[in-house]
Amino acid sequence: MDANTRQLEAIFDPNVFFQVPLFQRPYVWNEAENWDYLWEDIQALLDKQLRTGKTRAHFLGAIVLEQLPHSAGSIETRQVIDGQQRFTTLQLFLIAARNLAAGRGADKYAERFSALVENNPSRVEDPIEKFKLWPTNSDRVPFKTIHGCASLKELDQAVKGKPALAGSNLVGAYRYFHGKLDAWIAGKDDDVDDQAELAGKTVEDRIEALWQVVKGGLQLVVINLDRDDETQVIFETLNARGTELLPADLIKNYLFRKALVQDADVEALYEDNWSRFETEFWREEVQQGRIKRPRIDLFINHYLTLMTRDEVRTTHLFNAFKAFVESGEPNPESRIPVPTDAAGHIRQLAHYADVFEAFHRPEGHPALARFLRNLEAVDTSTVYPFLLHAHAELVPDDRAEFDKVLAVLDSFLMRRLITNYTGKNYNRLFVDLIKAIERAGTVSAKAVAEQLGKGSGESTKFPSDMELLTAVFEWPLYGRIAQYKVRAVLEALDAASQSTKSPVLSIPSNLTIEHVLPQTWQTHWPLPADLKDDPVAEREAIAKRQVILNTLGNLTLITGPFNSSLQNAAWGAKRPELLKYSKINLTQYFHGPEADEWDEAAIRKRTEHLFKLLLQVWPDASKVA
Repeated sequence: MDANTRQLEAIFDPNVFFQVPLFQRPYVWNEAENWDYLWEDIQALLDKQLRTGKTRAHFLGAIVLEQLPHSAGSIETRQVIDGQQRFTTLQLFLIAARNLAAGRGADKYAERFSALVENNPSRVEDPIEKFKLWPTNSDRVPFKTIHGCASLKELDQAVKGKPALAGSNLVGAYRYFHGKLDAWIAGKDDDVDDQAELAGKTVEDRIEALWQVVKGGLQLVVINLDRDDETQVIFETLNARGTELLPADLIKNYLFRKALVQDADVEALYEDNWSRFETEFWREEVQQGRIKRPRIDLFINHYLTLMTRDEVRTTHLFNAFKAFVESGEPNPESRIPVPTDAAGHIRQLAHYADVFEAFHRPEGHPALARFLRNLEAVDTSTVYPFLLHAHAELVPDDRAEFDKVLAVLDSFLMRRLITNYTGKNYNRLFVDLIKAIERAGTVSAKAVAEQLGKGSGESTKFPSDMELLTAVFEWPLYGRIAQYKVRAVLEALDAASQSTKSPVLSIPSNLTIEHVLPQTWQTHWPLPADLKDDPVAEREAIAKRQVILNTLGNLTLITGPFNSSLQNAAWGAKRPELLKYSKINLTQYFHGPEADEWDEAAIRKRTEHLFKLLLQVWPDASKVA
């Protein structure tokens, strides 16, 4: 057999008839588990191509093909032994691209995409050979139907009144990618921060970008079997339930083979550098977004993002790492030296691994521990490439400056958490931050604050005091953001409430959020009686109370088993219990005269008190450094 990396154009452009054997399962890919991830990969390439005019190679997986006998002059035929789900999905994607290009009058591109989904009619002997791909029996009717429709509207008419056909996964896949591509071509999915830059891009520019990505960006490893290869044995081996190799395992094998060829002392390299990775800590699976990944793969992902100054997807980690090593060229924007041999790459990985491990064992570094706790609430790992860089540059020689950098990042992220601004652009944002700090010449809190303060769109801005004030006073906090995020805000304010006269207490991990004025307030917390005479005023008062009871000033944390029967009790009964079961700093406020009565005015007064603390904990961009 032979195995080679091929672009989609190189695979589908020649006159070749790919046939899925009858023994293969039908098409089963779906949106949540497959299409979403594939589209995320493709959209990242499309966005980069449209912004920069450059396409990077992106590995989509592997397929195994077996050549079948064919008569001279007829179309070459190959069976798809493995990878038919991916192969079929790509054909549906290309059909959607063909139809959308034609529907927008981009005939040149429509013809190009068409050449990737059907063979030259002059070469076709059997009618089914016009298709590049011929699926297994149960998928042929929906596939032919999709292939023969020039638009989504036509497909809707073709499947109307045919529930089995309309419910086919193939039809679902075509609808999905047609919708995603249609929205992207129309600019509906552009990030708000890119809108000014992309304002001049025409529909044809976008379709050209789509073609360039299909032509040069999307790649498969194509394994062609010889006639002597045992097809079934290979299929069973590829799909056996063995222990799957991690990308890190492939990287290890690649680097050490290369080091051996370069006459390096591989035994010493392993003992001094790689052996640290052979522990449970690095193999443990941790959550990242919607999926779990071994910690070593996440680390290499962050390291590679730092070194390449580009977004790297964990699902294609080995190929990205290999391309980085093989390029042999330092990023012109980077001040971090790129190793020139395999031994250097292994040593540098080990160096940054020590930094990464320090993030998971921050004992003795309170500022780092505090930042990492808040980072869990923000629920992003995209800041890690920059953290690797900052820590490696500043610690241990200038830990005070590193702590200031952490304070800037903490203020930026937690203000955005409270204002509930989107985090979808954080990958690019922190890559851009690395580039900006490199241009500044040194890692400093001032440089970080200046760069983060430049953001203007919802996905990049450093929220101002006024935006924060609006979010805290006018919007409900509880219910607007997840409870664990609310808890992180309250815990940080509790730490800021620490008095020099009281002992420092560690906050338990099982705190629960308590509404002082309860969510079920109607029995013991009535509105003023005179509102009964004015139904409109009463409704307004109810609406106002429903908002204010979920604002910051009405929330606290409970450290003990608070009696559920007293949660909704009148304030005179609830207050003593609240003070009894909540010994933390945050609750000391309720000892004072400001809490003798608890109503809307009292809630707003406590909100003012907590807001002042909040501004101290997470200052504005102009003050934080």
